[in-house]
Amino acid sequence: MSSEATSIPDTELDELRNAHFIEAAELARQLPEGAAPVLLDIRFRPGLAEPEAEYDAGHLPGSHYVHLPTVLADAGPHRSAVDGALPLPSAGALQCALRSYGINNDSAVVVYDNRHGLSAARAWWVLKWAGLVNVRVLDGGYGYWQSLGLPTTTQRPDTGAGSITLKAGLSPASGNLATIATDEAAAFPHGGILLDAREREHFVGTPGDPPAHIPGALSLPSSSTLDEDGLLLPPEVLRAQAEAAGLTPGAAVGTYCGAGVLAAHKVLTLATLGIEAALYVGSWSAWSATAAERN
Repeated sequence: MSSEATSIPDTELDELRNAHFIEAAELARQLPEGAAPVLLDIRFRPGLAEPEAEYDAGHLPGSHYVHLPTVLADAGPHRSAVDGALPLPSAGALQCALRSYGINNDSAVVVYDNRHGLSAARAWWVLKWAGLVNVRVLDGGYGYWQSLGLPTTTQRPDTGAGSITLKAGLSPASGNLATIATDEAAAFPHGGILLDAREREHFVGTPGDPPAHIPGALSLPSSSTLDEDGLLLPPEVLRAQAEAAGLTPGAAVGTYCGAGVLAAHKVLTLATLGIEAALYVGSWSAWSATAAERN
């Protein structure tokens, strides 16, 4: 075992975890208080046709619905395929949305989803990239919250009047979290570790066809960091996973997935171990769109 990998004591790992995740019981205690965090509901998963309808059927009290493709991304036919399926939003559009949720520069924010945090991590990443400091993911997400019998509602909160101000020139390269572009992703495995956060079957590809992953990448699915209840695995288990993949604090790490959602969860979970990882925002959707240029 690397001595560098064990340099972060368990108490510090607990602090890192608590800085990025919040337990359902703790959040439930905070909700009745006047200083409760702003809650954002990130209903997004492949194949979910009407995420807003699912939100309207039940959500955490006071939580605002967030449409991931248009708030946490700038997706649509106006974007080139080489940008990927979910390119990052502009500072102006993101700021407008965050203000409508009542977010100020010093607001505490908790994000959650219907996918055990795998989608909410995109919100965590975008908000941290944009400069927000106090952002946490609800461990286990909405499903676990429901399993505990904690309060839910079908009532929408009022539109907020937040005052948050984001950096006007915000771009992938100038944000507060590291990103890599397609050309950097191609070269990354030569000097660092590039992680594919998708499920293993997507990494391996179809039998008879070439592997459907970036050459040199390692498969480490984001779902492998969750237990059967959708909760984040204990720190010692996550650390063992990371060490097995050669990941230690200070290592050069990049991560991608299909469209930059699961990979954001990988950045999040590695952050709980003190390991910084750069996100390939365009991910496989951008990589495959530029395949002809590399052939």
